[in-house]
Amino acid sequence: MNKAYLSIICFLILLGLGACEKSDFNNKFDKTPDERIQEKISEFKTALTAPEFGWVFRINMANGIDNTVYGIAKFNDDYSVQLQNVRIPGKVSEYTIFAESDIELVFNTYNDVITYFAEPNSNLPEGYGTDQEYNIKSIDDNEIILEGKVLGTVLRLTKAKEDEVDLEPLKKNVNYLNQQRTAKYMSLEITEGLGATEEAPKYIGLDISSYLLLAEIDYNHNGEYIEVNKSIFFTHTGFGLSSAIEIDGEKIQYFNYNAEKKRYEVDHPTIKGFIFCDVLPMFYINGLYDEFMNKFSMKLTRSFGKAWDTYIPMKNANPIIKSVVLATDYKRRIPLFDDEGNPVLDEVYNHDYELGDDLEEGLLFSFHEHEQFYFYYVPMEVQKIEEDRIRLVRKTGEFCTEDAKDPSIGQGIKNNKEFQDFVNYICNDKGWMIRKTQEYGTIDFDFYSLEDPNNYFYSRLY
Repeated sequence: MNKAYLSIICFLILLGLGACEKSDFNNKFDKTPDERIQEKISEFKTALTAPEFGWVFRINMANGIDNTVYGIAKFNDDYSVQLQNVRIPGKVSEYTIFAESDIELVFNTYNDVITYFAEPNSNLPEGYGTDQEYNIKSIDDNEIILEGKVLGTVLRLTKAKEDEVDLEPLKKNVNYLNQQRTAKYMSLEITEGLGATEEAPKYIGLDISSYLLLAEIDYNHNGEYIEVNKSIFFTHTGFGLSSAIEIDGEKIQYFNYNAEKKRYEVDHPTIKGFIFCDVLPMFYINGLYDEFMNKFSMKLTRSFGKAWDTYIPMKNANPIIKSVVLATDYKRRIPLFDDEGNPVLDEVYNHDYELGDDLEEGLLFSFHEHEQFYFYYVPMEVQKIEEDRIRLVRKTGEFCTEDAKDPSIGQGIKNNKEFQDFVNYICNDKGWMIRKTQEYGTIDFDFYSLEDPNNYFYSRLY
């Protein structure tokens, strides 16, 4: 058998084997890869467009942003999708389905409901953390879960019921939450679960803005102060948090509106609680007492309520007093003068006084015309009630730095009834809650009466 004939026989055999393989392939799959892909795309489109009332969608943000987009999506055969949420009614966008490494759903025209959150801005170069292209993770008759192709955003579609298409109840829940805010601070009172009872409830600071769709959460647990922010979304029964508050293995995430009691209550099988407002927060800020005690001198700047009502008579009765300083540690400062009574400036340290003996906590009532070096001093003790609650206790040992020159100044202040009324009110048994505020590098410590928070005063660190 010559080589040419052998080559032809081998070629024919290989050709026959190839034909058998192609026949086996067609017998096994019955369709080409392109046909199978188109079939999967068609099945996915049918699943998207099948629900009569569309889908309730939730998108959890990526990029570490604890946020959730919530609304209704109705996918149509013509590759349009109607999107709406509590703020934006009836936006129409377009979608496509195609195959790359996986079957993908793409929102390919801009819409305010979903793709808005993928738009970059000056503060968030990658947007708020949503995707516009999604791969299928799982699918069944009632739920489709997709994952963002770039950021890993989770898009969850749940088959909508007829009553869920109407977003008016969501708008009512927005109004109910706005009506709930009757005072400055909003809190969650837990009356059952997590070790709480109606007699000994536990509290979580839950300050919610229905406009910003944001919840600022503050609470203490096992000696640790926890402060986190989460977004909120409204549902047909109330509202939810973008992710749960997790305490001791329990998760608090959803709240239902109780129309009879006109309040939002925890939606949880074993935890009971409700949201309420008060003029004071119910949580404590760890470490604030220690920080306050390290600040040394705070000048009273404004007062309100009874604090004002006692301060003004004190000032009117003692016009010599220029300011009041709450001090946690103070070095008595004495001006330097030459033999002729002229002030002396120390050019090395750029001051005209020398440091005297240390004073502990107290109230300093200054009365020098221009320089606040002379004062009437009332010693006191700053007692810690809680991390940000204190009591000011008056002590004996008052003195006036002018006594050596003119004792009548100190005696006149000491014997003045309005002065004593003011000091005794500041040093009352109920105590004060401290709040620190800081803006443009300026630190204020605000004091709210624990007896009546409508009585308060502000002080500035200097």
